[in-house]
Amino acid sequence: MLVAGGSGIVPLMAMIRTRAAAGDDTKTRLLYSSRSQDDVIYRDELERLSGNGLTVVHALTDSQPPGWTSYARRVDAEMLAEVSPSPAERPRFYACGPTPFVEAVAESLVRLGHDTRAIKTERFGPTGR
Repeated sequence: MLVAGGSGIVPLMAMIRTRAAAGDDTKTRLLYSSRSQDDVIYRDELERLSGNGLTVVHALTDSQPPGWTSYARRVDAEMLAEVSPSPAERPRFYACGPTPFVEAVAESLVRLGHDTRAIKTERFGPTGR
């Protein structure tokens, strides 16, 4: 399970590309939060790579195109519960994005019962210095 916020998709995209190049069909889900459809980085490539075990779910936080049927809000615990495998499946999580986004995702996953050792994070943003 991959969870990206904005440009946090970049390192996760490397994982998706490696998966595709290896011909790996392991069940993989990407939950990708962007402000709008125009802000979805790698949009065409993600569409092309979807399938063969890769499911891509988008959450658009600011604006949605007409007819949008996916999530229209920030990633929250309810969304993660709907999109993620159950804790019983023992999934691994990789989350990348701005620090507040990644912290909220990781905290929600722990509250949902996922093993903290299975949650890997990469954050970016101000350091406070």
